[in-house]
Amino acid sequence: MKSNNMKKLIFIFLFIAMVLNQGYGQSRKYFSYFNSLQSYYNPALVGLEGSSARSIVRNQWSGIDGAPKTVYGSVEGDFAHMGGNDSVPSIGRNAIGLSIMYDKHGAFTETELVLNYSSRIKLSEKHHLGLGIGVKYQNTELDGMRLTPEQSDDPSLSKYLGGFAEMKFLDFNFGLGLRHKQYYVGYAVQNIAAGKISSGDEFYVNRPMSHNLQAGYRGEVSENIGLVGNVLYRIQEDLPYNAEFNVKALFMDRVWLGVGHRVDYSTGLQAGFLMNRVSVGYSYEMATKKQSRMYGSTHEFMASIRLFDHYGKGIFGMW
Repeated sequence: MKSNNMKKLIFIFLFIAMVLNQGYGQSRKYFSYFNSLQSYYNPALVGLEGSSARSIVRNQWSGIDGAPKTVYGSVEGDFAHMGGNDSVPSIGRNAIGLSIMYDKHGAFTETELVLNYSSRIKLSEKHHLGLGIGVKYQNTELDGMRLTPEQSDDPSLSKYLGGFAEMKFLDFNFGLGLRHKQYYVGYAVQNIAAGKISSGDEFYVNRPMSHNLQAGYRGEVSENIGLVGNVLYRIQEDLPYNAEFNVKALFMDRVWLGVGHRVDYSTGLQAGFLMNRVSVGYSYEMATKKQSRMYGSTHEFMASIRLFDHYGKGIFGMW
């Protein structure tokens, strides 16, 4: 009995800390393998790795009741590939992608569907500029039976105490992306409508725009060792900035080891393997922020498959 009460107290403390740092509902999602979500953050980067399908399962603060659990899946297709053309990307190449994200944390359950479209133009023999647009539909459910005491005191949430509420959003994303065989740079704006297109109950006042800056590099250190690095920087009006990076070394075009760091938040170790068109990875993430150390560890699994094989093998078949 004492053990159950202690778990409840820990859970309440976690949510209060989470609310103070991120706002109700934890509107920002974190991923160790954020580089596998390039098109989610920026529609101009859809098809960056060609036609592919991938999924990520993230279990945050393992062992804590009500801790965030997230499942992400996406499929991306290059129009030229779908038409049977396996040539190198050309002028005006178009790509389309669909992303699905399911996230459950405490009293909130969120489901997102994002449809992205990108068109690229050739700037030089090695550089392409992509323009992308995305349409997002989000459904957020609130279970009033799981509200913490801190949340119950908030006027926008207290009226749903002991009940159930649901809110739907329609929003838009826009992005630019410069790509090269060895690197990419992208900038995007998410939630352009700022949550003003909504229906259902009203427990979110707004959904501020998010500005995302991404960059990545890949290259060969030697014949048997490759290096891949990615950076993500996000700014949102109602949340602290988010800056993170990861670096991976690929050995013999088969196995990778890496490290990732989220500034003022966590550090993670990564490992995985690449086999033909399939890659599978795992990340173990540890909190570094003082008030977050009691959250425990975070586990994340990633799997992806390239639907066509001409985009390269080894270091040039992965970001």
